[in-house]
Amino acid sequence: MRRATLLTLLLGTVLLTSCHNDPPIVGAPISQSDDYKENMINANRTIAQSEETSISEYVARRGWEVQKLSNGVRVWEYASGAGQKVDYEDSVTVVYSVEAINGTLIYTQEEETFVAGRKPQMVGLDDAVLTLHYGSRAKVILPSHLAYGIAGDGDRIPSSAILVLDVSVSKPEQITNYKSIQ
Repeated sequence: MRRATLLTLLLGTVLLTSCHNDPPIVGAPISQSDDYKENMINANRTIAQSEETSISEYVARRGWEVQKLSNGVRVWEYASGAGQKVDYEDSVTVVYSVEAINGTLIYTQEEETFVAGRKPQMVGLDDAVLTLHYGSRAKVILPSHLAYGIAGDGDRIPSSAILVLDVSVSKPEQITNYKSIQ
């Protein structure tokens, strides 16, 4: 009997210790295969090329002579401002409407005051404003990764949306009546 109890205890101990797994370490990097990384890079490259094509075709259909920034943002200044050029760390107020590249109107008149160069929510808008003068009116086309990205804005802007903004730039105290050009 004593032998059976000892054998049961030994067998139970072996079974309990062999089933033990260390808990995962929170925050530990997840190892990914090189194939996975390469697939993700190729997927992002394909998305970027598709957006580039869509934006180029959009601009061509409208006949706009746009300035293409190094990050892919397009700026068409259709009314030059009489004020000084917006400089890094200048305070600026931007009034704008937002539509998707397919023409769907998303927001009609948004207003945002920020410090130029400090990257507000839409990074591409900040970059575009730094090319304009106070008083300027411009169309700004933002690739999705420089607008709201894959998340959208959680309200009306969908995931991965290319946005077209109609922008009016002024000093914070000089907000004027905003009227869009089509």
